[in-house]
Amino acid sequence: MPTRSYGQHCAVAKSLDVVGDRWTLLVVRDLLDGPRRYGDLLAALAPIATDVLAGRLRHLEAHGLVVKQALPGSGSSYALTADGRALEDVLHAHARWGRRLVVHRDPGTVARPEWLARALRAHLRADRAGPPLTLRLDTPEGSVTLRIAPDGVETVPDGMTADVTLSGQSDTLYAATDPDRVSDLVASGRLRIDGAADAVSRLRALFVPAPAGLP
Repeated sequence: MPTRSYGQHCAVAKSLDVVGDRWTLLVVRDLLDGPRRYGDLLAALAPIATDVLAGRLRHLEAHGLVVKQALPGSGSSYALTADGRALEDVLHAHARWGRRLVVHRDPGTVARPEWLARALRAHLRADRAGPPLTLRLDTPEGSVTLRIAPDGVETVPDGMTADVTLSGQSDTLYAATDPDRVSDLVASGRLRIDGAADAVSRLRALFVPAPAGLP
């Protein structure tokens, strides 16, 4: 039994024994986009303390969710194993449940475009079809470009020409993942959409509307 355990023979409790500590799932979130050096993770997860990050990585390694890889020349990086990547569905469930919590940004909170891009994946229709669409998310904190295809979503170089660009504050772009809110966001001047009309229409059809009653 783990040192810190709920002591319950329950799948939920057992899962939380492994990934329920503070920061653990955020480490997984940042590694879902690919291997990262320790220093890069530390910077991306600020204000996490270095001893906390080191402890979380050791814990994830011990449970077979993360592996440390040697890099050519010198140094090393951390990458998710297959079991670690299987936590993507868990992150997506959190993103869907938490969509209503990020439509208004609290003062002083950190926002990164890559977190927005990660959450966006959770709101895409599983049954999407048609040719790939390239989407650029442009925020004051930076930008990220995604290639959305029926079989997956991948981050692509930010200089790649986008079919559609969404520009606005991070909370606005979170809200724009609900297609029912887009018209009001544009009308209020909070959201700018650039792209051909057919590409914009295709993008809107990719997202699942928020459940009724949510802001």
